[in-house]
Amino acid sequence: MKQDIEILIARLFNETLSSEEKERLVVWCGESAENKQTFARMKNIWDAAHPAFPAQDIHVDQAEAKIVRKIRKGKRGQIRFLVWWQRAAAVIVVPLLVVSLYLFFNRQSKEEAAFSRQEIIAPKGTYTQITLPDGSTVWLNSGSKLSYSIPFKKSKRETFLEGEAFFDVKANPKRPFIVVTDGISITATGTKFNVDAYLSDTLRTITLEEGRVLIESPQLHKKTEMDINRQFVWNTNTDVYNVYTVDASLYGKWKEGILIFRDETLENIFKRVARTFNVDISVKDPALAKQRYRATFEQESLDEILELLRMSAPIRYDFNGDKRNPKKIIEVSRKN
Repeated sequence: MKQDIEILIARLFNETLSSEEKERLVVWCGESAENKQTFARMKNIWDAAHPAFPAQDIHVDQAEAKIVRKIRKGKRGQIRFLVWWQRAAAVIVVPLLVVSLYLFFNRQSKEEAAFSRQEIIAPKGTYTQITLPDGSTVWLNSGSKLSYSIPFKKSKRETFLEGEAFFDVKANPKRPFIVVTDGISITATGTKFNVDAYLSDTLRTITLEEGRVLIESPQLHKKTEMDINRQFVWNTNTDVYNVYTVDASLYGKWKEGILIFRDETLENIFKRVARTFNVDISVKDPALAKQRYRATFEQESLDEILELLRMSAPIRYDFNGDKRNPKKIIEVSRKN
């Protein structure tokens, strides 16, 4: 409503208001003292921006000579002139400032009211598929959270991630797609990529399957551009990052229930298995945890995965926990 009135007032000053709209504006002004004040303030803005005389009628040389003559009359005249100018400036600037602030905050509140915050969480032991307002698709892995505004802002499509997600982004060069996650900002226009950024882990991994992305981080003081089959890995403990060449298609397979590990430490393998099945797995031997393995698990149960690992690695595992949840804690140790 207020925005419509502001438009009517502007059209009145611009002499494009119809008689019917003029009557509506008169009624609105008579409804309250606040409305009259709003009208007066907007008129101040208009008058300040549109002087009553055309610019070509201003004779600069004559005006300058007249001012010089007044200044030469003495200090008193000079002070009067300055005081007059300060008062005139106050008359123009103060209403202009007040109305500018009023319109700015009024517009801000309208914009904020027009957006709502959406938050999606994938419960532990599950993954969730989401369709965003722009048509992009996101898969959220176990225990992950994605938040964004509805609708997206006109200038950008910004999302906030905690955990792991695979993004299939609709192309739109004019509205970049941004993922913000724990010290990293990833910008894309149309592409497919996986982001692994669980707060409990020390590594932040971005793997690009299609398109291009720009990765920025205030901590790293550098921007990194990546194209397909490239992987960005940042160790948050050491602040060291590297970019590797990989088969990127393997890293989003978790959304199909497939776990693929290529030269991964046993510690990382068990972390991913634990998240997938919502259990706690603890590797007791540090040296054992650092050993690297290759493995592919497709639709196997937790018991089957543990048995396959036991057969290929020198490990034994034990379940600890109460009777209601016997697999809550799994302890992995070196096989004797």
